[in-house]
Amino acid sequence: MTKRNLPQPFGVDKIHFRDCFTAPSLRHFAALITGWALTVGTRTISKVILATGAHESEHFANIYKFLGRSNWDPDKVAFEVFKLIIERLLPGCTVIEIVIDDTLNSCVGKKIFGAGVQHDGNAPKTGKPIGYGVCFVIIGVAVRLPRISDRAFCLPYAARLWWPAKAKVKPKAAVYKTKPQLAEELIRLTHSWIDSSIIIRAIVDGGYSNKNLIQDRPKGVHITGKLRMDAVLYDLEEPEAGKKGRPRKKGPRLPVRKSIFNSGDTLWDWNRIKLYGHRTTVLVHRFNAIWYKAPGNEPLSIVLVRDPAGKYPDVAFFDTDIDAANTDTILRYTRRWSTEITNRETKGLLGSSDSQCRPEKSVTRTPLMAYWSYCLLVVWFVKQFRMGKDLLTPRPPWYLKKKNITFSDMLAAARRSHFTQRVSRDHRKHQNLTKTIPTRYNSEQGFSKMAKL
Repeated sequence: MTKRNLPQPFGVDKIHFRDCFTAPSLRHFAALITGWALTVGTRTISKVILATGAHESEHFANIYKFLGRSNWDPDKVAFEVFKLIIERLLPGCTVIEIVIDDTLNSCVGKKIFGAGVQHDGNAPKTGKPIGYGVCFVIIGVAVRLPRISDRAFCLPYAARLWWPAKAKVKPKAAVYKTKPQLAEELIRLTHSWIDSSIIIRAIVDGGYSNKNLIQDRPKGVHITGKLRMDAVLYDLEEPEAGKKGRPRKKGPRLPVRKSIFNSGDTLWDWNRIKLYGHRTTVLVHRFNAIWYKAPGNEPLSIVLVRDPAGKYPDVAFFDTDIDAANTDTILRYTRRWSTEITNRETKGLLGSSDSQCRPEKSVTRTPLMAYWSYCLLVVWFVKQFRMGKDLLTPRPPWYLKKKNITFSDMLAAARRSHFTQRVSRDHRKHQNLTKTIPTRYNSEQGFSKMAKL
């Protein structure tokens, strides 16, 4: 593989990935990361190889071997991507917000590792929310990009494959783990990479609000999530002086959520906050309680939110940080929506679910190429933007009110930057060049004889 096939826009060969790969594997990794951004249409491995021209300098089977057989650790690569995100986008931060969610990559085939019928959040609303494919639990850093976009970007740096119990192809020796257990494993992995003085705030939805994630989290990690509908809450128990025996662990049981919302005695505070890009006035009621089945005796901050206009349904949030402000808890949870946008963009623009790999390593590694390409492309664009480079095309006359730069704009800028470097503007440099004919392999010559060409 020649030097021109390395990804010039992203600088993958300059950001310490040499500690994760051997020299040949680093070339393959760089070609795949760039190919995922340059490929248009369905992102199969073969199309990615053609987009980067990797087949012109070595056999294409080496790329497949890199994904399915080579010995490299995805967690080491995830660490380098995570470190790059923190250094470039969150330098000197004391708090890191991470978002955890799962997504289903639809596929077809009975021999695909970990594939099975399971819940699909993107299924059509007219039918059942189920689909067939492989499911990944994804963790990403929620970052704000001032002057670029008003919304938060979720940069997915690591993932874990989850397979249903009825999957036909699954590891026999591996211990089965639930989605919350995989999420807790990803949180511990991230916590081991940072300094003990940095606080991690994990944002989850109702499916991950349980004992495995809340009670077993590392020290210095706070969880913000959506309170489950069947959650049983108890009041805090104040110790009584002079009373003998073991003190009570929890106070009297509190009314259910619906009763608190409908009660006329509930005291609401008016708050005007920005929800999903729009200024909205909401009613907020906060209290501390114990959710015994999830975090045990640890007190939680419960925040009930009601939209007086009726646009948003009544919802309840919890936060393990009882000192957090009401607006902070609400706004922090709204940033969970960034992972839904990331899942849509990685699938629609980078084709993270297009490849139909079958072996275990290929299934678990291939979508990570799309996630890492997403992260590296955003980091590259922010760096170029801060340097004052104009990478965007002029706005069309019918879209003059556009203020935010989307990921599709970043992707288009990266593609233009790559092809600009490879296409020369000086015609005098190439007047004496001869036509280059790609090398034909012996197997191709044999096929030509058989076909009488």
